[in-house]
Amino acid sequence: MARVTIEDCLENVENRFKLVLLASTRARQLSHGATEFL
Repeated sequence: MARVTIEDCLENVENRFKLVLLASTRARQLSHGATEFL
């Protein structure tokens, strides 16, 4: 499994709050059967 740090993610998202919102949205999508990207 790839090790992804917050610093790596912040290169693509401007702040930590937005990063948390994106992660929670994606987790919800996956729990409802969305296709995994990895």
